[in-house]
Amino acid sequence: MSTDCTGRMVERTDETRAAYERRVEALQWMADREQGAGGGLLYLIDWFCRQDKRWSSSTVRQYRAAILMHMEQTPPDSTLADLLTARLAAGPLPKSKGPRRTSARKRKSLSVAEFLRLEQLLDASGKPDDALIRGFVVFGAALFLRPVEYLNARVEGARLFVLNAKASNGRANGVERERDLTPMGPKAIATLVKFLHRLRGAAASAASWKKLHNRLAARLARVCAALGIKRVSLYTLRHVGMATAKRWMDAYEIAAAAGHGSVRTATAHYAKRRSGWVGLRLAGKPSAQSIGLVRGTLKLFQGRKRTVQEDESGPDESLRAARFR
Repeated sequence: MSTDCTGRMVERTDETRAAYERRVEALQWMADREQGAGGGLLYLIDWFCRQDKRWSSSTVRQYRAAILMHMEQTPPDSTLADLLTARLAAGPLPKSKGPRRTSARKRKSLSVAEFLRLEQLLDASGKPDDALIRGFVVFGAALFLRPVEYLNARVEGARLFVLNAKASNGRANGVERERDLTPMGPKAIATLVKFLHRLRGAAASAASWKKLHNRLAARLARVCAALGIKRVSLYTLRHVGMATAKRWMDAYEIAAAAGHGSVRTATAHYAKRRSGWVGLRLAGKPSAQSIGLVRGTLKLFQGRKRTVQEDESGPDESLRAARFR
């Protein structure tokens, strides 16, 4: 763990550092090609910050993070560092329009009826891959982990511990987050432990997580086609779980349970509360420590007051029966 130029504590893997170094080299090459060679850090930052509407907001963030890391390795004096950091924070402006990213087109909601049809087919299949997919579907709605995070998740008693997949550059609420599983009950917790064990074994047999993920995603697409429902991805259930949690958790609890460093992320990029399942609380809240590591304030996330009918309604009985068999 180290401190970046803004004073924020960040964690970076060797892979992330290498990727950032390549980005800085690419930026330097572009700057030299367009303006002529001969510039150092000041030259690079000045060129970069004048490239308004050239890249998407996510690309700008990645380039900015790479330059900041480069500044840490060759730090200027403190006064100049403050000026350069402020300059980077102000620019460049991202592209405002363009084709939607692939992730933006992925499905973010799933009805209860579709969930039940999907879960029942996977449960009846008897195929090992279908059993794994069913685990992602069922536990995704309850825990809304990123698919890759299940590989390093562990259960201790009635507590779930998850290594945050996006812990670099302060994007997560710490290296690890914790959540209470008590509402799931002992049988469901035991089923989760079994699922995690089988998933790790399958990933090892497949030689890599990427290969296993692609195989399961392709199989899930075929299952959806057979059922005649719009394609569901392994990530869809993270959206479903977070939308459902928005009906009974506050914004900081949702961010902590999702592994977000900022309280605003769930509001800006994930499914809306209205697409969540009413009256369903499949797992407990994150720990106070995980909640305390969430940063920022939220003005726009103002959940409407629940009606008496919503407060008193319980989960669909068929959902209750299906969720953790």
